[in-house]
Amino acid sequence: MSFQPPHAALLAYRTYGGWGVQRPEHGTLGRYSPDMTKLLPDGRTFALTLRLDRAAYQLYRELGASHEQALHNSLLCPAWAGLHNAPGHGSWEIELQAPSSDRVELVAMLWPQNDREWPLGEINFVEGRVGSGQTLTNLHWPDPETGSPDHSPEEIHLDVTQWHHYQVDIDPGHVRWFVDGRLRRELHTPHAPHDVPVHLVVQAGVNPAIRDDWHDDFEWEQNILFRPLRAPQLPRA
Repeated sequence: MSFQPPHAALLAYRTYGGWGVQRPEHGTLGRYSPDMTKLLPDGRTFALTLRLDRAAYQLYRELGASHEQALHNSLLCPAWAGLHNAPGHGSWEIELQAPSSDRVELVAMLWPQNDREWPLGEINFVEGRVGSGQTLTNLHWPDPETGSPDHSPEEIHLDVTQWHHYQVDIDPGHVRWFVDGRLRRELHTPHAPHDVPVHLVVQAGVNPAIRDDWHDDFEWEQNILFRPLRAPQLPRA
């Protein structure tokens, strides 16, 4: 089978944490570090690494930080945010494999080009803690009357530690989620962001249960593998 590489524009990205402390938050531990996101030699797969920086942990402890704060600061997390933005209308496709560790929490999603438009524009391909056998699909929007964030979450049964092809199709009044070519969810909604410029994002954090794993020689590293495949206004890969 011949392989056609993804469009170069889909590989362009930025990450977080270069000029200050940014965290995954939402109940997770860790902080973003730009060097945790790397394009592998195959030219199409990104490795998004979560790792405990033991040297940083020891330094924080020597400077007087508590064990909990030193751990929080020393768990390095990845983020990948695509630079290609396009109105949501059309098909967005990725491939992703999560590590087999339930200490990892991740989200792969569409995010609005203009952060101030959020929650309009956020659609989650997958979201949640690895290892549950389920993952969350979701659409977000502002309540038309109050402007407060609203959403429509729905879990699907899926082992995210296996390679899967994920696809979200957006049409006016309609959003569909596919996994490996199979329709897994269909939502008729007036909030489909078909005309909102969005881009692909993958982020990860560390579940607080990792505190239970601690011992004096504790080392920890996990890798998420990710491939951006297709986006509107680009030739198909």
